[in-house]
Amino acid sequence: MIGCVIMAGGKSSRMNSIDKTLMKINEQTLLSIVINKATHQTKYIVLNSNRDPSIFKNYNITVIKDTILNHPGPLAGVLTGIEWFYKNNKKIKWVVSVPVDSPFFPNNLIKRLYETVVKSKKLIGVSSSNGRNHPVFSIWHISLMQPLQEALNNNIRKIDLFTQSYNPAVVDFSSSVDPFFNINTPEDLKNANNLFTKGQK
Repeated sequence: MIGCVIMAGGKSSRMNSIDKTLMKINEQTLLSIVINKATHQTKYIVLNSNRDPSIFKNYNITVIKDTILNHPGPLAGVLTGIEWFYKNNKKIKWVVSVPVDSPFFPNNLIKRLYETVVKSKKLIGVSSSNGRNHPVFSIWHISLMQPLQEALNNNIRKIDLFTQSYNPAVVDFSSSVDPFFNINTPEDLKNANNLFTKGQK
């Protein structure tokens, strides 16, 4: 079984610290769009956020804070998700990480990542598009929990630095519009609204 952790643990510094999860595209929050997309791929979903959980009271989702303090980055969000599923659902053997600020990710993301790691017998599968890897969109075997803990305790923060020693499988999702376009600035949000209006979903 496969779980999914929606990553929203960052400080949103380029958005003036406004929580990205509640920003809107076509009158829908980024969080609602991402939850809807993920729900069509797995029913086991949690949200990694360090904000006040009451902000998300209208969403039917479990909110988990980083288990490592001081906003250490997305690798900590991956670990937090894996730890939560390990403790709360022993049937979950794989966890897919998805950032909340990339609402156009493929509808078959989880399926293709899972099929590829099983076929290649890898512990990690990383998404790619148009010649660039997107390590935040990855699938992780639950057995990586302890190695992730050790890496973060040794101040490894970048996902790539951790994954490189595992020679992860790479899954290509290239298309004319980058499915992993992420919203970091107000201008990006405007562009995302334009893409949505043109039918990109």
